[in-house]
Amino acid sequence: MKNFKTLLFITLMSSLCLTAQNSDTKKADKQFARYQYVDAAESYEELVNEGKADTYVYSQLAESYYNIFNTEAAERYYAKALETSEKPEMVYKYAQMLKANGKYEASNVQMEKFASMRPADNRAIAYKKNPNYLPKILEQGKKFNVQNASFNSEQSDFGGTLNDGKLYITSARNDSRKTYGWNDQPFLDIYTIVKNSDSTYQEATLANKKLNTKYHEGLVSFSPDGKTMYFSRESFYEKDYEKDSLSSTRFSQLYLFKATKLGDDWDTIEDVGINSENYTVKNPSVSADGSTLYFASNMPGGFGDYDIYKAPINADGTLGEPENLGQKVNTEGEEGFPYISSNNTLYFSSNGHLGLGGFDVFYTKEIDGTLANARNVGIPINSNADDFAFIIDEENDNGFVSSNREGGKGSDDIYEFKKLQPLCDVVVSATVLDDENREPISGASVSLYDEEGNKVTSKMTNDEGIAEFIVECEKDSELEVVMDGFDSKKVPVKGTNEEVNNVQISLEPIESIMEPEQIVLAPIFFEFDKSNITAEAAFELDKLVQVMKKYPELVIKATSHTDERGSESYNMNLSDRRAKTTVQYVISQGIDESRISGIGKGESEPKIDCSSGCTKEQYGENRRSEFIIVNEDMQNMQEE
Repeated sequence: MKNFKTLLFITLMSSLCLTAQNSDTKKADKQFARYQYVDAAESYEELVNEGKADTYVYSQLAESYYNIFNTEAAERYYAKALETSEKPEMVYKYAQMLKANGKYEASNVQMEKFASMRPADNRAIAYKKNPNYLPKILEQGKKFNVQNASFNSEQSDFGGTLNDGKLYITSARNDSRKTYGWNDQPFLDIYTIVKNSDSTYQEATLANKKLNTKYHEGLVSFSPDGKTMYFSRESFYEKDYEKDSLSSTRFSQLYLFKATKLGDDWDTIEDVGINSENYTVKNPSVSADGSTLYFASNMPGGFGDYDIYKAPINADGTLGEPENLGQKVNTEGEEGFPYISSNNTLYFSSNGHLGLGGFDVFYTKEIDGTLANARNVGIPINSNADDFAFIIDEENDNGFVSSNREGGKGSDDIYEFKKLQPLCDVVVSATVLDDENREPISGASVSLYDEEGNKVTSKMTNDEGIAEFIVECEKDSELEVVMDGFDSKKVPVKGTNEEVNNVQISLEPIESIMEPEQIVLAPIFFEFDKSNITAEAAFELDKLVQVMKKYPELVIKATSHTDERGSESYNMNLSDRRAKTTVQYVISQGIDESRISGIGKGESEPKIDCSSGCTKEQYGENRRSEFIIVNEDMQNMQEE
């Protein structure tokens, strides 16, 4: 796409396989290998006009246009290349370009194809799980007001980090620099812009020569006291690079450095200790407490092209062992531009998660040591172009995001935004208590179900009886709580926009369901004309199993009843099947078959006389299961 993708997202990738090169493509291939995509595209186009195009030329053209974000041309040539090629990654990029051009249905056709070719790919799995994701992103509402910043130039500008009254950006506006072949723009430098009291901005000023070199410099991040800056720079400055023997192209990496504030300026540039000539580290973001640095890297062991990592910051400013953030964040695609906000929400950009096209901004947050599923920030932060470098002041709800969307001043522009509404996630905090003494119950199993009744996840309550979950705002859910010795419970949770939804759940001792002559459970329903145990029935029957395990002398007779509708023989047979299925379920849970029997009663013992008609609810009361305590000693114990 643009130079930001080269240096701050996929930095100086190695050239593609050259097996399809020939004497006709030699010039174009050399330009492509040197990342001179504008010139390479022109050279490949000449071959097309001369009738010398084949699958290789079309694919190289598509890649050239893809890398400078000419989405229409990239779409056109991916389509041509795929007429005679079946490369999955090309299919995926074709889908991305179709989406970037607003052709969502056509994009989904290609995503279906990609998913069939790589069914184990997490991008394919995510798509198959939620193929109608686009309307959900587009319809979730505009939570931000986004405006193009006044200080953008006609060249590439991105970033936006405030420190000590100055805004730090990365820009290609320095005309004294050499131009970069990727997009014919000058090499990138770090600039500072003073923000006035009326929120206007002064002219951008080039940062000092300790920070800027004749090579690329990237985004910056600061320690909480503002005295240490972390930033990325090309490894050429360190004289670290590899040279291709055929094209003579030099391949660099991006390294991370830290600078120390000396008076009003920056000095003492130092390596952070994790750089390597074998991979890139870039896009630094310091946590609010200054203990952790988040960054992007293509170091070995990741899930995709670039992954997001975190590492502890040592006392001397160097970094400890990097930790990959895992597959809740990272995909087989590209992730980068992490930003960890003051409330520990992690924002990042990705082209691997489901989005609107190009790179979208996503967010996640850690709860109980686990990251929640990444969520799309939505429009207008995201567009069908590349959206990246999202930075927010959580206290004032404003910040910056960068994008190469249409309507900007240059190739990449910085946009100011104001958050108008929560994004929005809700923390459901469930507190489980003993109903008798109101003490918290630790070790209880709490399961979260979505509004369709699908089980999402389960957690155990901590020492304070609390289990927390992240759910989407305004989405109804349900909590199921199970604990040995207590009556299990299901509790509906109404959707809300509040940041935290506190739910208190009291569990009664399991003996609460025992009466002198029977075990009282909630109604056990079967599907129409069926006798198999449903999930709802199993939840109730597990309570019976728990009582029978606690009282090994307990003997139960299960009876199943129907209402009066239907023939007498039909009702008797159906109720008998259901009673026997109920018994088999209890036996399958470890109860000896000698302790439980079942019989169907049909319509013979109605709870309510419906000979003159009944309401729907009254018929429901007659369609019941009962669990009779057979042994008299247990009945006597209950009466006592």
